[in-house]
Amino acid sequence: MHPDSWFGSAPLAPEASVRLELATGPSESPVGGAWWPWSRDLAAQAPELLAAVGAACGSSVVHVVYDRRTWGSVPHRLPLGDRYVKCGWFDLTDPHQVSLRLYDGRRLVLLVVPPDTGRRTALRAMHQAADPHNQLTPGQILPR
Repeated sequence: MHPDSWFGSAPLAPEASVRLELATGPSESPVGGAWWPWSRDLAAQAPELLAAVGAACGSSVVHVVYDRRTWGSVPHRLPLGDRYVKCGWFDLTDPHQVSLRLYDGRRLVLLVVPPDTGRRTALRAMHQAADPHNQLTPGQILPR
């Protein structure tokens, strides 16, 4: 996927849109893509992310694990349509990631590009994270 495109082939859209790029096809990469949220308010940002990932993967997200140092206060459950998604935090070794568990048992780790990152750096990092041949961890793609 070209670095100026996002989830699917939609161009960068206004703030209401999720900025997400996922790897296509099988991958041995430590990450399955990247997400560039608009803010550090996970409770506000996550519903669009979870809906987009569920649609792209063909399976609903059932659990989110995040680094508590990266995000503000997050409830134990996030509303998503007519259901809730469980949330948990850890002091992860890499704060630039979220881990999503899907209903079908798959686990998807995403690089989280900080919201204040410049466009060029963010696009480069997202494209790298979505490359199925990538062997870098989130912290290697986007050092602290």
